[in-house]
Amino acid sequence: MLCSPMTTLRRAAFMLALALFAGCGGKPAPPHHAVDTHPEDACAVCGMYLDGSPGPRAEAWVSGRAKPLVFDSTRDFFAYVLQPENQASLQELFVQDSARIDWQQPAHAAVSFIDARSASYVAWQPLPGSMGPTLAPFANLAAAEAFKAEHGGAVLGFSEITPALVARLDYRCPVQVAANLGTLQCLAPSTRSLGLLGHKRPAIPQAHSHDHP
Repeated sequence: MLCSPMTTLRRAAFMLALALFAGCGGKPAPPHHAVDTHPEDACAVCGMYLDGSPGPRAEAWVSGRAKPLVFDSTRDFFAYVLQPENQASLQELFVQDSARIDWQQPAHAAVSFIDARSASYVAWQPLPGSMGPTLAPFANLAAAEAFKAEHGGAVLGFSEITPALVARLDYRCPVQVAANLGTLQCLAPSTRSLGLLGHKRPAIPQAHSHDHP
């Protein structure tokens, strides 16, 4: 049966409305993924180029951008994502797994990044990032605990990292912070670990093959 022009017009309008609904919240947008970084990428906080700086990088997808923000250190990453004015625009967040990179020459490949919200972090550890003291992220809690046992620090979850903690971050755990950790143990770095501050290739616990995507 042939449709009248009015029926065809109504059907077209209905299909357009469905498409608009799907694009405006009826169907969630596909999640973003980590992307490769490049030496000429600049940190969204400090403005420094990634090339030549040590320690794990991070990426943050925020609404309204076609590419993620890039950070040359996890300290700068948390300084950004923990700001109240940035909370509403945050989408997917990624950090490099310390078990998958050379600390002094971090990889640029997207595969070295992990979900920041589910990662375990070693704070107050002795290995420097681009801007000084930083947090060492791990996809595997056991790897984070092994790193802490070897180098010192405390293992924290994403939600346990606060702006005050980031502001006070150092290469060893302050006494007053250690006292406030409760059941979380903060170890002082060993003499060997302190020597790694100038070491070219610090020993990082390696992830097992099943930890890789």
